[in-house]
Amino acid sequence: MKLKTALLLCSTITVSACAHAPPKEKSTPLETGKAAIEKMAGCYLVDYNYAESEALKPGYSRDPRVYDVNKVKSVKEWIYTEELGDKRVRLQHILFATGPDGKLIEDSKLKHQADDWEFEAAKVYQFTGPAHWEAVAQPANSNAWTRKVTNLDDGLRYQCASPWKLEQGNPEWTCNNYSPIPGRETRDMARKDYNTLERSTRIILYGDSWLERQDNTKIVHADNGKKTPLAKEIGKNWYVRIPASECTVIKDFVDKRKEFWAILRESWDQVFQSEGSFTEKTTKPPRYEKMMELEKTYLKQDLKNPAVREQARKDILKVIADYRIDSAAPAANVSAR
Repeated sequence: MKLKTALLLCSTITVSACAHAPPKEKSTPLETGKAAIEKMAGCYLVDYNYAESEALKPGYSRDPRVYDVNKVKSVKEWIYTEELGDKRVRLQHILFATGPDGKLIEDSKLKHQADDWEFEAAKVYQFTGPAHWEAVAQPANSNAWTRKVTNLDDGLRYQCASPWKLEQGNPEWTCNNYSPIPGRETRDMARKDYNTLERSTRIILYGDSWLERQDNTKIVHADNGKKTPLAKEIGKNWYVRIPASECTVIKDFVDKRKEFWAILRESWDQVFQSEGSFTEKTTKPPRYEKMMELEKTYLKQDLKNPAVREQARKDILKVIADYRIDSAAPAANVSAR
């Protein structure tokens, strides 16, 4: 496996053909899908905006608040690509923010989610209820691209598989899936009255920018498995391309951590490639805090040293195991094709 040249912010985070070159004319679903995904890399002003549109549960009143990340600041992301084999492309999001004066908010730098795309993946992890995922085999020759959205520590947030629609003017990918409650709801909106989300996601590419629309239903998932719809939610993530020079402020942040992030991603790959269904613990502190502690520890060490890398891998795998209740071996129906 190899990292694309774009990995280190196109090496210089300057205006670069790797982020702006139009995709060549492609013919197969693999090639056209990969071209669409790679076009989403670059430097962006990002607008996350969500609001409840309808109350569904009797007696529940619609939350009038709007989740708006750019109310008092400007959130930006550098999104770079990692090509992980012929059929897999990963988009890593690096988030930061600037204040009304245009200056960087120093403590805003964050390794955000990754969108890990794989063409005709052999299996997909379907969220079935709080903290539990089931490994489900995917049909061969489906032309589907599986999008795995990760947590801050590269763990699984949710997966969904669907083909890219490329016959119309704007490339589009639409998929429906079940998922845990979003972090923005528990962290920023202090929501504790529901715990899962039925998602309908639509990604559309518009020239140099792209849009992720969501039409979701908030669900109260009881211990006995009963699902009670709470409210409808609509939202969007707008990624508006800006000059790559505006993302140079996070180059050092990425360069210092790239070695650990590679080991982290490789460790998660090892886990997901070898296991079947699993259930996670929801104990405190959250797992990502433990991973961030490890990251700080290994920033002070030489991760080019094979022995240090191996120890980092073992420490990462231990944290993952510590937050698992069980982990079943892959069943026959999810064996690799």
